[in-house]
Amino acid sequence: TFHIPDVNLRIQAFSIVFAAACLIGATGLFRHRESHNRMAGKMLIAMFLLVSAFFIFRFFRSFYEVPPEDFMNAGLLSALAIIAGEFLVILSSFCTIWMASDELQDELSEIARIDPLTGLYNRRAFDEYCDIEFSRAQRSGAPFAIIMCDLDHFKRVNDQYGHHVGDEVLRRFANTLKEHIRKHDVVARFGGEEFVLLLPGKDTEQGLEVAEKLRAKTADTQITIGDDVCLTLSASFGVAHYDSSDREWSAVLHRADNALYAAKKQGRNRVVDLATKNPGEECLSRTPSVIRI
Repeated sequence: TFHIPDVNLRIQAFSIVFAAACLIGATGLFRHRESHNRMAGKMLIAMFLLVSAFFIFRFFRSFYEVPPEDFMNAGLLSALAIIAGEFLVILSSFCTIWMASDELQDELSEIARIDPLTGLYNRRAFDEYCDIEFSRAQRSGAPFAIIMCDLDHFKRVNDQYGHHVGDEVLRRFANTLKEHIRKHDVVARFGGEEFVLLLPGKDTEQGLEVAEKLRAKTADTQITIGDDVCLTLSASFGVAHYDSSDREWSAVLHRADNALYAAKKQGRNRVVDLATKNPGEECLSRTPSVIRI
């Protein structure tokens, strides 16, 4: 276009390049639509497509136009092209800031819900999931179970090997829990060496099966840290399920905690659930041989 002073040729070149750029932008946003704010993404995709359609139309329309003598007075389409470009810059800036702000907010929310040591959910996040599951259970009667678990004699690990080894043991145990539950189950660090699991759709018997699987896996796993630390751990588990008479989900958690206490009292390295809602009454127990550190 430097050698051929044809304004229409310049319009065609600019229009096709700008239209292609807008289509590429819309395609990229559409492919990654799940990773950003839906409303902002839809607005930006729609704007890219509209501007692209306009410049494609302008490209073909320029073949039938008389080249303008004065570019600053080139007609309605040229004025609309300038307006479309400016509007795209403004809207894309607004939507980009909107999406970045939402992503940052999501990251901060995730940080506030994650235990930094184990990478599991923390108690705050667990409470939120339990609120949701309890509401579902009240509406539909769908069962759910809660498992409380605790590493046996964990204090000995810290006292004998130091807190850095204790931290690594907690991380390994957390990974064991994550690897042996369903995707929609929730596992969280409750505090210290205590962990808690929420099992949607599971009753006590099914919860016992999950807890026993986790107990056996923990007891069978040898943890090696460095060249001089090799540990075999055990854990105790307490199981409880939702009852239609429960007024809040914390009642289920309380029963699971009582069952965990009973497991500790009975000798550790076992799975216990309370047979009734009265913690003073008989417990059901899965009692393997005790494995200690």
